[in-house]
Amino acid sequence: MNIKQRINARKVILSYFYQHCFFCSLIKKDKELTDVLFVDYVFKTDKEKFTLAKDELITKLQEHDYLASEEECKAFVGKFFDDRTDEDVDYDYIIRIALALPMYEKELIAEVNTYTVSFSYEEMDTIDQAIFLLGYIENKILQTPKEVLLNEMIELAKRYSDE
Repeated sequence: MNIKQRINARKVILSYFYQHCFFCSLIKKDKELTDVLFVDYVFKTDKEKFTLAKDELITKLQEHDYLASEEECKAFVGKFFDDRTDEDVDYDYIIRIALALPMYEKELIAEVNTYTVSFSYEEMDTIDQAIFLLGYIENKILQTPKEVLLNEMIELAKRYSDE
């Protein structure tokens, strides 16, 4: 395993998980959906147009919910990380972790909600949700030692999350 490739792959997966968590959160928040539509000059006062546009937006968000194949994973990397060459990224890692998201997401949410007292998974910042997903799925799929995962996830949180 090439460490540089794995680090780059973790960044790719973190961004994919962040996008996924953001879209899932957005679907559930009417005010934020309304704000997004407002940017496109779709106003709540035009109820028919607003409802149609909102349903269309939710459908688009749901369509991008999960990467479903190796080709989609590679396309995601190519679309958002075009400055990376194939030698810079551990594609095997990306494919294994990305495709496991639908299998483990609900399990992680239940685990977090079981052990947290003052907040739920849904109340966490989007980046923190993505970091939790990354660490949990990597542990489940690759059995990366917990000490290594904790260190990596803490480093990602220090870099991308708030205090």
